Amino acid sequence: MKCPHSTERKQKERPYDNDSLVSSLASNHEIKSVFAEQRDYLYWTSLVITGDDAIAEQAMVNASDLSAHWSGVFRDWVIGWANHVTVRAAVRAVHDLISASAKRYAGSSPEASDNDVLYEVRSEVLSDDQIASLRRVDPRDIVAALDPLARSALVLRGIQHASIADCALLLDVPRQIVAAAYRHALRWNSERASADLMVRDDVWTNMTSNT
Repeated sequence: MKCPHSTERKQKERPYDNDSLVSSLASNHEIKSVFAEQRDYLYWTSLVITGDDAIAEQAMVNASDLSAHWSGVFRDWVIGWANHVTVRAAVRAVHDLISASAKRYAGSSPEASDNDVLYEVRSEVLSDDQIASLRRVDPRDIVAALDPLARSALVLRGIQHASIADCALLLDVPRQIVAAAYRHALRWNSERASADLMVRDDVWTNMTSNT
């Protein structure tokens, strides 16, 4: 009788197809093409984090330059990688501003509630519809409404679904402070979405009442 795992074992014993591996890797040209194709989204993300046009543009240049040294990444990963390096470059560009924001949250957030805040936001990320709605907002409106840490947490946790721990590591801010900033961003986004919905409903009501 044939061993039920014989096929699996044969697959594991097959020689590694190096030609197939090489053909699935992205070239520098392909990586730059992704940055060009994703420019609008990457710029929106960078501007939300940095709050400054020139800094946002420079962060994108830095991200593209960094990616030029990583042509060994797989093609399937390129878009995600482009997002990652753009966010990282943007965060680095405004690190001092993010740190200043963190100090304000630390001074205004009661120590006793830190764990409660962390638990509350641990499972809260934006849905695809919520992300699409947020992406229609002018970055300058987000910059005017939220501080650098809250904006960064909104991008990292809300849009890119990074864990609070990963956000804290990248932003170099304690998890409880990141969670508090993210909760603030979620509250603002919820109020913004509700206001937008009320405006649309009002417009629709006005339109229908005149017909």
